[in-house]
Amino acid sequence: MEGVQNRMESDMDRFGAQGATEYDARISTLVPGYTVLHEVSAAVLHARLPEHARVLVVGAGTGAEILALAQKRPDWRFTALDTSADMLAMASQKCAAKGIHQVDFFHGLVADLPMSEPYDAVLCLLVMHFISGVREKQAFLCSIARHTKMGAPLLLCDLMQGDDTERAAMAEYAVAHGLPEQFTAALKQRLSHEFFVLTELEWVDLATQSGFRQPLSYFRALGFAAYICLRT
Repeated sequence: MEGVQNRMESDMDRFGAQGATEYDARISTLVPGYTVLHEVSAAVLHARLPEHARVLVVGAGTGAEILALAQKRPDWRFTALDTSADMLAMASQKCAAKGIHQVDFFHGLVADLPMSEPYDAVLCLLVMHFISGVREKQAFLCSIARHTKMGAPLLLCDLMQGDDTERAAMAEYAVAHGLPEQFTAALKQRLSHEFFVLTELEWVDLATQSGFRQPLSYFRALGFAAYICLRT
């Protein structure tokens, strides 16, 4: 877990203070279908989960997943986990403004989360591509599995390995949605060197080795793919 810890800590600069403040405006520009991803993820969980479900949101950020779910299901209980205290503070403020009070906020890693009754579902959107090394990714997934009920779903979206044309299309999308064109070279550089991506076959193998059944895709937009996989 040391590799996960180090990588998470280095990313906290990106998601702390000013980075947290600018996150909402930035992320929808950089991730194609960002809003739709959250709407579809919410629909998948609404269709699967019972009343009074408990949901763990890993990498809760500024609260997009919580807001998409909690306003429609006030009977559900959420744990919002993130390594950035600044991001969690923003999520807490948003929840309070919407009258959402069924959320527990946890600052730290999944491995640090106290063991309790396993969750009915886990959401992990746009997180794992920041973790370097297959072994570290597997440790991360195994930590999630330990907090997930048998048969319960993990919904995970990640940047997947792609070719130069796909990455160029991602940059074009970002420019069309507000990224200044002079920053496209920097974006391509980041996509190539600051994200630790897997092929989709590697992801499927990793999930099945970490306590989950073979993932099934439920969302895709350029380089990003979202999967549902059930705890074995």
